[in-house]
Amino acid sequence: MRHHPRTSLQRLALAAATFAACAAPSWAQFDPAKVVVEPEGIARQFPDPAQAYQTPGFAAGRKDFTSHAEVFSFIDDLARQSPRVVIETMGRSQEGRAMALVVLTGTRGFNPALPTVMLLGQQHGNEPAGGEAALVLAQTLATQRSALLEQVNVLIVPRANPDAAEHFRRVTTSGIDVNRDHLLLRTPEALAIASAVRRYQPAVTLDMHEFTVAGRWVDKFGSMMRYDALLQAASVGNLNPTIRSLQDRYLSAARSAIEAAGQQVSDYHTTSPDPKNKTVSMGGVNVDTGRNVGGLHNSVSILLETRGVGLGRAHLGRRVQAHVAAAMGVIEEAAKDGASLVRTRAEAGSANAQQACRGNMALVVRQTPERRTLSFLDARTGEVREIDVDWRSALQLENVRERARPCGYLIGADQKAAVEQLRLLGVKVQALNTAPSRKPWDVENYVVESESSGQRQDARGAIDDDGQGIRQLTVRTEPAKAVPARGSYYVSMSQPQAGLISAALEPDSQNSFAANRIIALDSAQLRRVTRVPAGFKLDRER
Repeated sequence: MRHHPRTSLQRLALAAATFAACAAPSWAQFDPAKVVVEPEGIARQFPDPAQAYQTPGFAAGRKDFTSHAEVFSFIDDLARQSPRVVIETMGRSQEGRAMALVVLTGTRGFNPALPTVMLLGQQHGNEPAGGEAALVLAQTLATQRSALLEQVNVLIVPRANPDAAEHFRRVTTSGIDVNRDHLLLRTPEALAIASAVRRYQPAVTLDMHEFTVAGRWVDKFGSMMRYDALLQAASVGNLNPTIRSLQDRYLSAARSAIEAAGQQVSDYHTTSPDPKNKTVSMGGVNVDTGRNVGGLHNSVSILLETRGVGLGRAHLGRRVQAHVAAAMGVIEEAAKDGASLVRTRAEAGSANAQQACRGNMALVVRQTPERRTLSFLDARTGEVREIDVDWRSALQLENVRERARPCGYLIGADQKAAVEQLRLLGVKVQALNTAPSRKPWDVENYVVESESSGQRQDARGAIDDDGQGIRQLTVRTEPAKAVPARGSYYVSMSQPQAGLISAALEPDSQNSFAANRIIALDSAQLRRVTRVPAGFKLDRER
């Protein structure tokens, strides 16, 4: 396995954390006493498939889920048996567990001319079906479907949150939801995923989760969830229109594959814990989830959730079947597209870069209200109930706030944390280390009109952020002239990831670096650039 270099102190801390992790029970710490027991009238509507899976979680007599040690034993066996399988360690969790990346390639190894599909399992540790399906998929691609690997590279992360998977909880050890951390990168788990994205540049990403079956649905509607699987692509402001259109075809491929397995699919939806609020919303439109950040990396980025949270091991085979079917549908679609998908992604990035200094960009967007009829199961009888709900759609977004797209941003020399974070996201940042020209740049300074404290929110309510609040900012801009100081930085918007740059640096949204105190918001530390003086040469390197 490949490992990242670490300092001596980091190695000592890691060794202590690894010892503590190894001293824990070998099985994932799942408590069957907390399982929701479905009425028989509901349970019989979700029969498991006939096929048997050969992964640790399906061993005879198993009452728990696959442990971290079992994950590595399983994938190491695959690597020993097949030259198409390479296991990398892409990072370490907060408790010191290795985060495995299974790289599956054709006979000549990783081929950047082919599209790369990335599968993320178990960002939330109490959603085990995606993690188990990741192992099934690795096994399938290494054996009976290995011919696909001559047309597509596949990256599989079986455990994107290994500590939470071992403890069977949603969030990371620090209390932060890793799937709300893909822009802020405050957890080593999100950093590890970002490092794999930078290195391999996936053209397609499938993020595998599970959704709550009872709980708030019973409280609000007296019903349990009926759909087997829910799907949603990236839905975020400033998403490249070509990527948006391409996502529809990959959503269709995933949906068709699940339906061919005899399961029911709908658009992803959720609701808040407040029993009085019966609004049902599609997935969030903020730049924080893997789905939305992936879209701004110009990847076809899809969320898949199966009917599972709260059910324990009930219907586990059926849940895994949905993940496997959808993933294979997406992989087959990417293999069919081949090199044209790689070109399309590159062209989308070029189109984003060409928009610098032109038009407007979205700062804050929101879902649009509709009415929709959803299919549920009566919580007592299991009878089908068609219920009309207030629906918030992410298929059509409304711009709440927008601003002219700048040519780039000037960042003060003191803001090294923000600069490093941008680079971790794959953004090119130019250091102005030589004495800059005395010609003034046309810039805009931010002026804070109002500020309050708050907490990041999504459709479910407050985001798990380990109690960290944000600055809720209302700002305007004022034109000015500035000569960049030596040692400061320039971030050009002429980049494929322009949407990520604006999401990080425009202060208005809840995920911005300013709102989360990663960058100082004053004219010496952050400015918008509206015109670069003639003669300034943009450095194409970081």
